[in-house]
Amino acid sequence: MNRWIICTCTLFCAGIQGRAQEAGEAQVGGWRLADSPSAYLREHAENPVEWYPWGEEAFEQAKKLDRPIFLSIGYSSCHWCHVMRRESFSDPAIAAFMNENFISIKVDREDLPHVDDAYMDAVRAMTGGGGWPLSAFLLHDLKPFFGGTYFPPRARFNRPGFIELLGSISKAWSEDREQISDSAGKLNAHLLDRAKRSFDGIEAQGYLAGGIDGAARSYTADPAGFGKAPRFPNPRLLQFLIGEGKMRGDQASIDRGVSVLYAMANGGIYDQVGGGFHRYSVDAQWQVPHFEKMLYNQGSLAESYFEAGRITDDPQLTAVGVATCDALLEQFMLPDGGFAGSWDADSGGVEGSYYVWTPEQVKEVVGEDSTPLICKVLGISEKGNFEGGEASVARKAMSIEQAARSLSIDLNQAVQKFVAGVALMKGHRAHRVAPKRDPKVVLGWNALAISALARGAALLDLPRFRQAAVAAYSSMKGSLVLEDQFQRRRDYPDGISSRDGGEQETAQVSGNPATLQDAALWMKCCLDLYDATFEVEFVAEAIRSWRVILKEFGPLEADGGLFEAPAGAEVLLGRRQEFFDGAIPSGNATVARTLLRLYELTGTSEYREAGEHIIAAGLRSIGPYPTGSAELLLAVQAMSRAAPAVAVVGDPTAVETRNLIDAVTHSKVPFPIVALRSPGEKGDRAAEVVALLADRGLLEGEPCAYLCVHQQCDLPTSDVGALSLRLEEIARENEEKTPEEQVTPAESDPTSDAVEKKEPKGSR
Repeated sequence: MNRWIICTCTLFCAGIQGRAQEAGEAQVGGWRLADSPSAYLREHAENPVEWYPWGEEAFEQAKKLDRPIFLSIGYSSCHWCHVMRRESFSDPAIAAFMNENFISIKVDREDLPHVDDAYMDAVRAMTGGGGWPLSAFLLHDLKPFFGGTYFPPRARFNRPGFIELLGSISKAWSEDREQISDSAGKLNAHLLDRAKRSFDGIEAQGYLAGGIDGAARSYTADPAGFGKAPRFPNPRLLQFLIGEGKMRGDQASIDRGVSVLYAMANGGIYDQVGGGFHRYSVDAQWQVPHFEKMLYNQGSLAESYFEAGRITDDPQLTAVGVATCDALLEQFMLPDGGFAGSWDADSGGVEGSYYVWTPEQVKEVVGEDSTPLICKVLGISEKGNFEGGEASVARKAMSIEQAARSLSIDLNQAVQKFVAGVALMKGHRAHRVAPKRDPKVVLGWNALAISALARGAALLDLPRFRQAAVAAYSSMKGSLVLEDQFQRRRDYPDGISSRDGGEQETAQVSGNPATLQDAALWMKCCLDLYDATFEVEFVAEAIRSWRVILKEFGPLEADGGLFEAPAGAEVLLGRRQEFFDGAIPSGNATVARTLLRLYELTGTSEYREAGEHIIAAGLRSIGPYPTGSAELLLAVQAMSRAAPAVAVVGDPTAVETRNLIDAVTHSKVPFPIVALRSPGEKGDRAAEVVALLADRGLLEGEPCAYLCVHQQCDLPTSDVGALSLRLEEIARENEEKTPEEQVTPAESDPTSDAVEKKEPKGSR
């Protein structure tokens, strides 16, 4: 069916343009989107296309006029969404034909992820690939019968032109409705069958081994990464490889993970001048990024750099985590402590212009003396590496030491010149036409940022990260995190949508429900905040959140996990259970991992049993594709390995207490858990929630630590060295045993029952 539509496109192009010009006087435009809380929808309000928002008004109008629905899904910082808006949706001829023959619906994928997920699955099934803008044509019952991503206005990129495609779809709708309906029905049946597939016999240890093997098969050393271009960061997979490599004594896996972390940090995907990560690299070398910056990338990557730095004891990796969190605070923080969703890829309508440099521009900013050094280190050359070959995306082309040696400059002097020069470049860049910031506040993305900040605070005792994490938590609680439900997002006015925008104090909360991912990441960030503050309210909130998640996204059926959409949500193909990761980690796997942590803190077997139940469902769902869900790999790791839970008793301001905590926090043991019982009433209240702290006291009046593995505890010790040695011993036990010999919580508790198709550059 799809081939027939494409092949007949060109027969109707001339006729379409003629009729469109005749109908041009009748176009109404996208006025229905003008007051939308979504910045993305408001951007299309001035289109001549008569856009509708997603909803019954559009659906009923399609039935009344007997027209197919054209569904366009994108988001505010999407470069190719802007291109299609400028090229096709602003074209009077194309818009007039759409207004005469279609009901056109515009959706912000970040606002309605359930809608986006369903139609993205359909487009991937039809075409073998996906991305944004997503373009789909629907029947009146909302079933898709044709789809793709970006379409140029006229044929190019070996793609049919959008105006030709519209003519072909319109003709098929008029003359071959039965075939269209049959095609949509078969696709719908295929998607339903695929959602029900199950792989039996997948064991936890085989799944872990499959993750290691799968990553090894797709890894390339030069350039370091997995698969071919375009390359997307996969921070959870890198975290898994380094942690699993440590536990197996597998240095090759550790090296693979570390090499990719270094390649990204040294590449153009990392903003070498202003800090923070762009969304992905269009090339395999990580040199030229797709320039949008997403909040979720900053949070996920910073946390994984922190964890990799901890496990490998590599301060350079930790430093990247710190720099990324600092950039997050500078670029994404909103007045109430929450974080904006993204920065656009375009600046003044030109992709990447805010970020690229020529040698002459560098010289104007830093002076002739420093230019050779900075250009050598950052790979800024006359040839350039960006489109057109004139400008360069800054990257770490060589070390400062190498550049200093080649220029015969003293190393200390070179370091000073480089640091000062980059600071000048950053200051100068701030006066360029800046990308637009989308001030949308998304619950799950903010939770990822909170987790990263909290992890940095716990590892490095950095007050600025701890305070920012708590402030962001407070901004979510009561606005997006309610007593009996989770909300997806809230919006700020356009006044703070750019770097130089004024700050306004009020936000507008959208009525759209959260996804399981949003709720799961919130639950996780609560425990991360406990690690950073030892305030027991955060554990209590994680427990409360689990009750709401179970009510909203459950029930946990005999062989299944949690649903992606809350109860009562209207979604195509019904409520689905998903275990694969996307740009955001799997909600099911995140919940499972967090439940295992809750079990260690509280000793409540219900949490462990629910976590293991979800993991078992995930193994059946993912089957032989373990690298498709690195979050599930981490959950299986946590379930399968000996992870210490340490109760520290003592005054948190005392050096002796802090040293005991640090011994756990900085250990190389997988998934260490530490809880603190302070003296007095505060400690008593904490012990009521965190059973790990119950009946724990000082040792002969001194701070001490109680180390437990699977609820079995050693005698207390006040000796930091002895505690560190015991943690190293546990790490060696993990390393020396084969995975099959690892003891799981269930064994120790007798009460337990228990080929993406390539898109044009930037289209993803």
